[in-house]
Amino acid sequence: MSQLLTQIRTSAVLLVTLFGLQLLVVSPALAGASEWIDIRVVDGRLLLETEIGGVAGYSMIDTGAEVNAINATFLSHADLTFDKGRFIEVSGVFSTQRRYTYKEVPVKIFGTQINFHDLVELDFDTPDIQMLLGASFLKGYIFQFDYPNQRLRLITRDSINLKKIKNVKSKRDPNGGSPLVRVSLTDKADAWLTMDTGATGGILIDRDLASRLEWIDTYATEQSEVSGVNSRGMMEHFRVPSIVFGPVRIADVAVSVPAPGEDLQYFKKYVPLGTRIPVGGNSKGLLGYDVLQHFVVTIDYKTGYVHIHAGEKLSDES
Repeated sequence: MSQLLTQIRTSAVLLVTLFGLQLLVVSPALAGASEWIDIRVVDGRLLLETEIGGVAGYSMIDTGAEVNAINATFLSHADLTFDKGRFIEVSGVFSTQRRYTYKEVPVKIFGTQINFHDLVELDFDTPDIQMLLGASFLKGYIFQFDYPNQRLRLITRDSINLKKIKNVKSKRDPNGGSPLVRVSLTDKADAWLTMDTGATGGILIDRDLASRLEWIDTYATEQSEVSGVNSRGMMEHFRVPSIVFGPVRIADVAVSVPAPGEDLQYFKKYVPLGTRIPVGGNSKGLLGYDVLQHFVVTIDYKTGYVHIHAGEKLSDES
């Protein structure tokens, strides 16, 4: 991955004050940054072009995942095999299962061949997603995700002082490393949520918390079946008038809670090696696409520092 930053132009990070807020505006030629890389945002998922075994496809970037994983459905569809390694326990939203790992898988990513080790085998419904890119992929650089323009870039840590300019109260979850952000769910109630680029909804919280906030009795709900990495389960969905994320109040936010009687593994008190951080210690839920879609998000997975500013769709790419 170090080859990505061999051709760097010289520029500066601009701090712009708008309505009393410091906004990070990274110029198109930031020293220590890669060029912008096109991604696809499909059903709320960030998809990056990859190639495995000569087969082109896309892999999902998931800041809520502790591990990197490979899609068993893709392997079967492409008729690819790799040497298997140890078993590990993989925890999803709904359940925990034992899964194989793959010792070494050569992947072409960002135009560079990289050998991924200890890839966990997961099942996605479609062969179009090749891999899930989590902790060990993300911790090497600061990542900047421009949701409105469907692009990303990598920034070296010596290029910007993200600790100084971060505008979201955030930290690294000690139970797995994913970034936790402090979100004001109401004017009187805050919660630490895992910022999860793999979550396609808005906010996922426990039903008990939603009841204490009087959300379930106040807002009309709809129920649907939702797929996790290991199994399926029933959820209830509704929308709340607003939340506050960092310096921004966001209106009409989608919220999901477990349906009555649904026992989500995510909300149990345990510390697994898996694809989601348990809520027994720090995180009280997930913050996903329905909120993040409005922003350019700059995140350091290693430290947990986060900066956001409102994104704008560009008419002309420069």
